[in-house]
Amino acid sequence: MLKVISKYSVIASAVLLSISGVDASQEAQNQPIGAETSATVTTAIAKRAKTTTVVNDKLHTQVQKGTATSAVRSNVYTSQKSSSDLEQEFKAFQSLDFKNVKNQTRADMQKHREANSKLPKSSGKAQKNGQNHLYIHDAAVLLFDDLDGDGNYSQLRVDFDVDSPYADYFDVYAELFIRRVGDAQWTHYYTTDVFEIYYDYSSDEYSVTTRLNTGFPPGNYEVLIDLFEYGYSGLVDTLSPYDDYDLTNLPLEDKTYESTGVTSDTYVDNVKTEIFTDADDDGFYREFTFTFDVDTQSSADRDVYVNLYQRNNGGSWQFETESDVFTVYGYSSEDAYEISGSWQSGYPANYYDFRLEVIDANTGEVLDDVSPEFSSLLQVPLEDANNDTRESNPNPPSSTTSSESGGGSTGLVTLILLGLLGAWRQKVKR
Repeated sequence: MLKVISKYSVIASAVLLSISGVDASQEAQNQPIGAETSATVTTAIAKRAKTTTVVNDKLHTQVQKGTATSAVRSNVYTSQKSSSDLEQEFKAFQSLDFKNVKNQTRADMQKHREANSKLPKSSGKAQKNGQNHLYIHDAAVLLFDDLDGDGNYSQLRVDFDVDSPYADYFDVYAELFIRRVGDAQWTHYYTTDVFEIYYDYSSDEYSVTTRLNTGFPPGNYEVLIDLFEYGYSGLVDTLSPYDDYDLTNLPLEDKTYESTGVTSDTYVDNVKTEIFTDADDDGFYREFTFTFDVDTQSSADRDVYVNLYQRNNGGSWQFETESDVFTVYGYSSEDAYEISGSWQSGYPANYYDFRLEVIDANTGEVLDDVSPEFSSLLQVPLEDANNDTRESNPNPPSSTTSSESGGGSTGLVTLILLGLLGAWRQKVKR
């Protein structure tokens, strides 16, 4: 059984798009966030996951810089109606997302791969050492979130260790499948990122944590893992419930069967995250904008506001800001809203998860509460302005600055004076 440390950390598996960026002036905090143009913006967009949501595909997330310079968080937030059409933007994004292949059966995926893949079936290492040059050594499953106490969980974490009998590095990835015990077909629910393993070291263990959103009635489920070597289409190894009993008889149900207390006809459908301003080029940004589309099945318009929370490294949720009240109109894509933030101090460089809580402005009822349903809200690389600075170089390289002017009477007078100075120096030496 693998021994791992549970971390609520996700690298959003979205394909990133680049668009024109904006920057906020730290000195003029009364200026609207994003009022100035600066570096390229990194953008991720996600639609509400219908069946499963991957919550964590890395075992560890480490703070990249030291601790916060201040225990008190300082920030600037604004909120306003957005002109974005998130439905159209998501369609454009989806066409670029190579991992958008959920809910296919394992048999269909294998058939499609054999018929359409242009990649070689196996690597030179496999041909030299045999197909057992890579294998899944062990796996474990941990279950979380049984909110109604009925013994069925809505979140599972699959930990597995890929090894090789040869002292060499390999780039691999895995496809994960799930089915109810007794069913014939395996349903794909996640493809990992490409990750590197070395020999039979246990330090390269991999973890995928998933929340079940819809389509999983209470029952016992099982998981299967297919392993591939990156760049090659052939299946390298499979770990099934017949190989490891930890992968079977998992009491699960999706979150709709859990008594969460949040039942509503109003919900968040799309979320876009934009991050910008990275003065020290360390990959952590200090400004961001969340744009979201709230839809309602009600025939009447609804006035709502949104609470924004953040956390890092699986810690407790910290309240950040409350948006202004805005109106949602059915399934309209023209009522998108946005919250923009600029962090000044109290936020160390890290990967932050965010949470949106939609509140009825008239009754105070919680209408929706989302976080892992949207990959764009997870593992956002941020830091505050105090951390986002370039460190001065104590030993700067040698440099010179020269200027020149020529011609005219001034140049002639200067030459005469220099000549007289030279003659005087010669006289003094004598």
